[in-house]
Amino acid sequence: MLKPVRRLVIGTPLFAGLLLAPTGPAAADPTPTGGATHCQVTTICTGIGQPGSTPTAPAGGGGTGGGGGGPQICNWNGLPLACSDPVRGWFSSSDGCYYRAITPPPPAGDPRWKSNDPAKGALYNRTCVFSDGSQGAPEEVFLTQSPIPKPPDPKDMAYEIKAETVFDPPVLGVAPKSDPVVGGSVWLWLADPKTPRPEPLTRGGLTVALKPRLASVKWDLGDGTSVTCKGAAAVGTPYDPKYGGAPSPTCGHVFKTGSGTKKNGLFTGSVEVVWMNDVTVSDGTKINPIEVRVNVQNVSFRVSEVQVLN
Repeated sequence: MLKPVRRLVIGTPLFAGLLLAPTGPAAADPTPTGGATHCQVTTICTGIGQPGSTPTAPAGGGGTGGGGGGPQICNWNGLPLACSDPVRGWFSSSDGCYYRAITPPPPAGDPRWKSNDPAKGALYNRTCVFSDGSQGAPEEVFLTQSPIPKPPDPKDMAYEIKAETVFDPPVLGVAPKSDPVVGGSVWLWLADPKTPRPEPLTRGGLTVALKPRLASVKWDLGDGTSVTCKGAAAVGTPYDPKYGGAPSPTCGHVFKTGSGTKKNGLFTGSVEVVWMNDVTVSDGTKINPIEVRVNVQNVSFRVSEVQVLN
């Protein structure tokens, strides 16, 4: 059973016009984005779960290979055979046959059970390999015990990889450098979005790999509104002075009210970065992308109202 996903939460303040890095002492960085402040993280709650139980490898009789995403090879009567096959199932060196459990099993009373009790065993498709390398026709057999140890679950393996992968908190970019004003364009972006590169996992003839991609970034501005930037626009566009007061072409916001009446004169919101991890399984099993969310809390903006004198 998969365990519930917990979230990675980073809590630390960010003021408009600054870049936020996850660790390190305060340091000025005169860049076109308006400078950088590296703040010490004050709260980190980690936990990326859903690892499954560690499965055992199938009986293979001298299985080799499996590195680099290729199939694991079993040797039987001098023949190199794939230890697992997406159609035939898992190979047993005890009799030279592949076994694949029939799922879902037929209901009780179905003639396919013959005189066997479904509560005492399971139905398998068995495909046997002959000494010349040819194979017989698949046949249904009832067995009280699995002919092979429990094969690994590729979904469990995928979540295990996710649990070992570090998704760093984002470095947030906000412009203008000074406090934004009501009605002015504010640019929002991720200054250094590092995409993790998880190591593939091979077990029992299966290789599972994850490929993370940045799916969306939701900016809660603290003024009662939020901006969600998706796909290619998720990372935003870094501001450059040559853009002047133009709005961001990808990810931006316009404050409608000032923050003077709020606590400490600040709008306080958050940023949620969503990564989607595409899953590839060497035997062709299809698994939905796995979501990872990284939250940055206490993102603060001081928004001024322009005073017009007559």
